[in-house]
Amino acid sequence: MKKIVFVMSFIFACLGFLAVPSKSLAASAVVEFSASAAEVTKDDNVTVVCRITSQDGFNDVKMKVSYDADILQFVEGGKKVSGGNGLLSIQSVGNEETVNTRTYSLQFQAVAEGAVAIQAEGKPKILDSEGKKLSIFSNRVVLSVTGEKAAADEAGNPAADPAAPAVSTAPTPTPTPLNTNTKLKGLSFHAVSMSPQFNTEVLEYTIKVDCNTDKLYYNAIPANGKQRIRLKGNEELMPGENEMKLVVTAESGDKRTFQIKVVKETESETKVREQEEKGTSNITFSVYEKEGAIYIQNQYQFEVMDVKDEEVIPSGYVKTSVDIDGKSVPAYTMKNDLDNNYLLMYLKGASDEPTLYQYDRQEKTLQRYTGTMTQKVNQGGNVASDVEVKPETWMFALIIGLSIVVLVLLIVILNMLLRRRLNRGKKELNEMDF
Repeated sequence: MKKIVFVMSFIFACLGFLAVPSKSLAASAVVEFSASAAEVTKDDNVTVVCRITSQDGFNDVKMKVSYDADILQFVEGGKKVSGGNGLLSIQSVGNEETVNTRTYSLQFQAVAEGAVAIQAEGKPKILDSEGKKLSIFSNRVVLSVTGEKAAADEAGNPAADPAAPAVSTAPTPTPTPLNTNTKLKGLSFHAVSMSPQFNTEVLEYTIKVDCNTDKLYYNAIPANGKQRIRLKGNEELMPGENEMKLVVTAESGDKRTFQIKVVKETESETKVREQEEKGTSNITFSVYEKEGAIYIQNQYQFEVMDVKDEEVIPSGYVKTSVDIDGKSVPAYTMKNDLDNNYLLMYLKGASDEPTLYQYDRQEKTLQRYTGTMTQKVNQGGNVASDVEVKPETWMFALIIGLSIVVLVLLIVILNMLLRRRLNRGKKELNEMDF
């Protein structure tokens, strides 16, 4: 009997464990600071990058950044950054799109010698789409500012004493030639990609940045300390191609010019790239218009084409349009079911011939049309998407199964108890002396 009670207690404990919903781990984000150089010279500029990442995704950012204003002077940091005198405020709120990364580039000028730490002041607020705070992990970056290079001592003679005998003057030394070197030891950009990789002899580069980048930040390492480097055309970056010039001026005045083409992603392109980097398979798409043509962008790019041969469209379909991202996209729907969830679109990929694709209004997904849907409709069947079996469904089925097992065991135990009591009653009757 004790064994039976033990087994029943164990089964009920398992059911109780399964019935209690598990608590999901809180979403988290990482605030990471990095600098273009660990050591800078006084009066030089240095860029500190604040990069916020979260695998769970986030929308808004509210945080403050502290630094020593006696050593660094804040220059600029884009539209979302304000403040100065040792404390900056980063405010990026009201964002409807959930992203995995936001980057803020903070440019400073070194004004005094010493070591300075740049770090988050207080606890940053990184919020998801529901306004919930993410748990934060943050680092800090420490810069060392060294003094200016000692200027050469001015050569000079002591004031002449009228009473002293005349001394012959030393010949004037030949002036040292000015340095003509315009090469760089290194060149890098805070960007998604740089092509090709830096080479001292290559003068043309293509840089890709995400949709949140308003200004290009770079780190150029001069071949000597007497060069001046300036990036021209680095104003407000617009989506698409932006042309810039990086000019290196030698001490002699000789110049070397690098042609920089900056390609800024659109919001949809950044979203697709980030989803691909995460390995996400269910990638939704967006619609945009370029040079009078309508394009659909998911992990691939499609151009919406006009149907010139009506025989391409299956029978039973009529022309309509669907609104996606504020754009009216031509499509075809079934004549006898105008509100059907599935539409047909005539699209052309990067290299393929135009063909029909099936668009799911609810899921906002696209796949090549095979004709299966039309056959089901013509035969009077229903078109339904595949049912996704969620983990909760398996859990529920497991609980039901264990409940049935417990019920069967209860019936068996009750049956055993009834039989034992019945046998005991018969035994007592047999032992009674009439």
